[in-house]
Amino acid sequence: MYEHYRRLIGEPVSPALDVALCWTVVVPDAGAPLTVEDIGTRLSGGTAYEVHEAAGLDVVDLPDYRLDPPPVAVDQAGPAIVVYRLDQLGAQPAVIRRLSANARVYNAWWNVNYANSLSLTLDGEVLLAINGLFPRRPEDHPNLTFWPELTTISGFFLDYDDTDWTGRDDDWDWRAGFLTGIELATGVRLDRGWLDAEHPYLTFGGPIPD
Repeated sequence: MYEHYRRLIGEPVSPALDVALCWTVVVPDAGAPLTVEDIGTRLSGGTAYEVHEAAGLDVVDLPDYRLDPPPVAVDQAGPAIVVYRLDQLGAQPAVIRRLSANARVYNAWWNVNYANSLSLTLDGEVLLAINGLFPRRPEDHPNLTFWPELTTISGFFLDYDDTDWTGRDDDWDWRAGFLTGIELATGVRLDRGWLDAEHPYLTFGGPIPD
């Protein structure tokens, strides 16, 4: 699974996942299904939004920057719903907390400057937020019991105390590790088929409140 994501991120085709990605999987509680419209309501935080018919990801990856914020791709993935962007909208704490009402929200985000976060939010509480370059050791994350799959990924965490905060200097691809952790926990895979397919997308009537 890790090698799948390592290859996907390294592919020299659009979108350039090695540069930026925000991939969010929302898993609702049993008996509390979510729709694309529900996600729109939660993402918008009260701002007007519109659900558009399925289109290619170029609508999201090359958006009209006169729109604030730009569009977001949203689609069903079994009982879960996935949210896709090439920026951090789905990683903003206020947005994640709204998404996580009666649900678990797994989010992987990074940008061209290597700012990054892998997080798990449950019912409005951010339980885990891990930096891929400075992941520390498993025992440094007391809420890791809520995401035990991360401990099964060989190489995900450091095996030493990074007291100087020098970060990783090995060949580990933390971005592939992020996506592996999400698939292990949710069963939802990001692959070339998903990236090449058309998906519904959302636009918003104005800035989204924090």
